[in-house]
Amino acid sequence: MYNEDILNKILNEFSIEKTATFCEIVSLMYEIKYNATRDINLLSEYDFERDWWSKAYIELTKEINL
Repeated sequence: MYNEDILNKILNEFSIEKTATFCEIVSLMYEIKYNATRDINLLSEYDFERDWWSKAYIELTKEINL
């Protein structure tokens, strides 16, 4: 399942505010994993996931503030 699919399912279950908070938390989780990993092969995955969820958070907060 792709991140976009996960995001849409969460949006169907929860408010946009709660979903934005979820995105912020998941992004932070991947930032923590990125900084803690010793496996160089995982860095690009954690980096991608962190940035993807961070961008989703930013886009959702823009919608909230409209």
